[in-house]
Amino acid sequence: MSTEDEGQPLLRTEPGDTRSRIIETARELFTTQTYRAASMRDIAERVGITKPSLYHHFRSKSEILASLVGPPIEQLESVVDGAAARATQAEIRQHVLGGCLDVMLAHRETMALLLRDASVYSDETTEVMSRMVRIVNRAIDLLTGPDPDWRRRVRAAQAFAAATDPVSQLADVPVDDLRAELLSGANAILDR
Repeated sequence: MSTEDEGQPLLRTEPGDTRSRIIETARELFTTQTYRAASMRDIAERVGITKPSLYHHFRSKSEILASLVGPPIEQLESVVDGAAARATQAEIRQHVLGGCLDVMLAHRETMALLLRDASVYSDETTEVMSRMVRIVNRAIDLLTGPDPDWRRRVRAAQAFAAATDPVSQLADVPVDDLRAELLSGANAILDR
């Protein structure tokens, strides 16, 4: 329960607050310095806790990364699973491209980390990154449709990349404008 002192609310510290601050701080450091360059010490100092306190919340930097990328990866997986249940290829396409793009736009900084920082792909992060690769591959498979030839598979991969990769490069473009243009480009590739 919060109380007030001279008109200023005093904030109550929730048990998850430190963990959330660690994840947010890690996101900032990973995106500005790279995953590899940011250290557990850097994270602890920026959060304002000791390194042993940080290890109380997370056993490793890879565990922090997994907590950071877990929610958007789960959302992407849910979108792809939902697309697979659609009745027509047009509905599948719309659901895969629009849904994946919406998730990536909602998590722009995290997606920039996954798409632009090669250091997140290491032995310690294999499980998390492999899951992401499987989801992307499944999305591309859904975009190809039934019985695709190799050209159709190429266009599906190009379309998915066209819809999702620029999210991390165009942070200054308004979300609605960017979404519309990315979907237009991806659909143009698939319609070719």
